[in-house]
Amino acid sequence: MINSLNVALSGLNAAKNAVENVSNNIANENTPGYKKRVVQLSELATVDSRFTGRGVSSDEAYRITSQYMYDNMLKENTKSDYYDEISSMLGNIEAMFQETDTSGFSNELNRYFQAVENLRSNPNSEIYKSNFKMQGTLIVDSLQNLYSNIEKQEEITKGNLTDSVESINSILNDIGSINEQIGQYRVASNDLLDKRDQLEKELSSYIDIEVNRSNDEYELKIGGAVAVKYNTNIREVNLVEENVTQVDRFATIDDPITRNPIDSISDSVALDADDVITYKFNNEYEVSVKIGEAVLDPNNNPVDLGNGTNIVDASNFIRALSYKINNHAQISESVAAFNGNYDLDANGNKVTTTTSDKFLVVESKLEGTDGSFEGRIAVTKMTGTTVDSKDTISKDTQQSTESEDKVYLAVYDSEISVKSGSVKAQVDNLTSSSFNNKIVDYKNKLDDFARALSDMYDKFVKTGTDEYLYGHMATDSYNGTEAVTELNLFSGGDVMSLKFNEAAVDSLVQSDLDYISKIQWKQDIGFDGLAQDGNSSTKTSFSEFYQEIRVNISSDKEKNDFLLKTQDAVFESLRSNYDQLTKVDSDEEMVNLIKFQAAYTANAKIITVVDEMLQTILNLR
Repeated sequence: MINSLNVALSGLNAAKNAVENVSNNIANENTPGYKKRVVQLSELATVDSRFTGRGVSSDEAYRITSQYMYDNMLKENTKSDYYDEISSMLGNIEAMFQETDTSGFSNELNRYFQAVENLRSNPNSEIYKSNFKMQGTLIVDSLQNLYSNIEKQEEITKGNLTDSVESINSILNDIGSINEQIGQYRVASNDLLDKRDQLEKELSSYIDIEVNRSNDEYELKIGGAVAVKYNTNIREVNLVEENVTQVDRFATIDDPITRNPIDSISDSVALDADDVITYKFNNEYEVSVKIGEAVLDPNNNPVDLGNGTNIVDASNFIRALSYKINNHAQISESVAAFNGNYDLDANGNKVTTTTSDKFLVVESKLEGTDGSFEGRIAVTKMTGTTVDSKDTISKDTQQSTESEDKVYLAVYDSEISVKSGSVKAQVDNLTSSSFNNKIVDYKNKLDDFARALSDMYDKFVKTGTDEYLYGHMATDSYNGTEAVTELNLFSGGDVMSLKFNEAAVDSLVQSDLDYISKIQWKQDIGFDGLAQDGNSSTKTSFSEFYQEIRVNISSDKEKNDFLLKTQDAVFESLRSNYDQLTKVDSDEEMVNLIKFQAAYTANAKIITVVDEMLQTILNLR
């Protein structure tokens, strides 16, 4: 009888614990990260010959979870956030390019072409001239406004990345703090484990993570690098920006074994008296040296070209050209020229110590893509005042260095490889050399448009009745007998340096306008930054090229949104299955509550019956 009382008492305690656990589950049904608890009920082992058994025990409540499903859900969550971040960026950029029937760059371009036709019909009309000036200025303003808006998105992305890194480090420290608390207990608290899981899920939205919880150890990796080890080793993530400066080298490799570079200008063209070497910067400014001229400083004093003379010849023209570049009011604000690769003196200043011409080096004074520029050499072979031939020489792409903005995350000064998450999207679109950088891609397309616009409206040669040699770069290499006509309507090597010269409109004549009117119908314009020779891989018109930019943006957005939708479906499927396993089901909990309350009542009734039996026995006495 006493044994029966013990059995009922154990059942009473077990039912009480189970009811309290059900109540706790119901109370935390909507608590973020909470996983339902289950109390394990088990029969006490029989250790003697009693018939009633020893009752039931209730172990500690444990969480219902699946580490395998959880880790896979984190991976899919990271991918979803990557596409979501890209979608947000592309959506903002797509909105910048939206147009109506009367507004937008396409309409500005059409109005500009119409202004050309109007002025062509009456070149002396002041009204048409005024309208043409206005439309040309609007073209530049509209194009620069688009470019500036994309740059603003770039700044927003950079700010978001900074915030993301701060959030990542905050989460890592919180995880370390929880691990420290967990380490103080023999058995980890369910609440602390829930909080850590929630932090891991939040972290996975920023960046891909790997978590190892085996053998009661804890290790969290970010991008393959250990960020949290146990509770004492927390490695914060650093945001690093590295900007590469553009360096143009007009050199060629002389000896394939020694790989010693030599001047590509004199290597391409044999220079002699009266020849003119011109450096052209951003299709806007230029400086020239002439074989046989005397180089003077601003005070008309002779400039020593390094060999005891100020007279330019084939052995010192590089130094003469470098001097003029470095003393040009506008060009010298952006770049510095050197005779061959420079050295650094004790104070860190860039110096050239050679006493002979090497090759022309032009380096930007600004780091990164902000210091990008376009430069080329034009050599005019002359006999007296007669032009014999022209040649264009570009930098050696293998020996030159392109400007680059590089942004990456590092742990302990070591770059980590981010594979997914919103941070991956942000880093990709802030690193100019990334193949996934949509922002730079759109900016480059606009720069290509501006460069072609500047080139074609600068110079031309009429080679036949209705035939032309289009653009500044093409005419630099023109060796025919027809005259080169200078328009100088647009200048600049990219969008932000693009300018419209209103004063040039007043000097336009009918033959100039006949050429200009041809441009809007030209279907084989090259946008690769090379001469307009019909060999470009991007043969199209100005209008169609701009429309291609808009189509590409919309297409990129649509493709990404499709991937986002697909990825969200994968993630939601995993989360649904995981939630079914771990989330509190109020209906199930109500059934459990009724069941355990009934068990509690039944065990209480047994105790009451045993008590009555004992009272009866005592009364018999």
